[in-house]
Amino acid sequence: MALDLTITEAPFDDNLSRHGPTSERMPIPEEKAVLSPEEQELKRQENELILVKELRSSSEWYETVSHAHLSPSARDHSLTANSLRGPHKILRRPLKFFNRNKTKCIVILHIGDHLCGKKGSIHNGLLATLLDEHLAFVTLPSLPNYTGFTANLNVDYLQPVNPNQWIIVQGELDRVEGRKAYAEAWIETINGERMTEAKALYISPRTQIQN
Repeated sequence: MALDLTITEAPFDDNLSRHGPTSERMPIPEEKAVLSPEEQELKRQENELILVKELRSSSEWYETVSHAHLSPSARDHSLTANSLRGPHKILRRPLKFFNRNKTKCIVILHIGDHLCGKKGSIHNGLLATLLDEHLAFVTLPSLPNYTGFTANLNVDYLQPVNPNQWIIVQGELDRVEGRKAYAEAWIETINGERMTEAKALYISPRTQIQN
């Protein structure tokens, strides 16, 4: 018996060109008009984090809206911007900061207890996904037409990551060689303890994606 093809409810528009080459100051609107009590508490906690205060007061860092580079349809189909969001997962929209030329990025997020693998720790696949996405943040702005794909990703899991805590994802561009960009990223606790780290090669396609 042949199965019918399924069609998504909206066209998928992977608009990578929204990765601009420089950061700009912008207002950061609240994601929702009404926050649940749980998210209100996370908002209170994030505003008290020392790193958040330092980044927001720094002239060298620019706060931006997480996943603002995605088109609406791409956001609807995104794993991290949509599917993994919600209670006990990534409830609060992550905080995201760039340096001026987008060669460094810091993302701060709270991870819940429905994102676990074995033994109750955060699933390694999720950690790899966060790192892969983060490595794109610091490589694509420096590639031709700000587009590219993961050609190679190496992840080292240094120790398990517990759920129900704030984590920090940091990344930095290493170098660009034509259509190739090399970068590293890592995940640490709010106390600076490194938990997972990765290196990647991103390549800009020879034929650029048409938007």
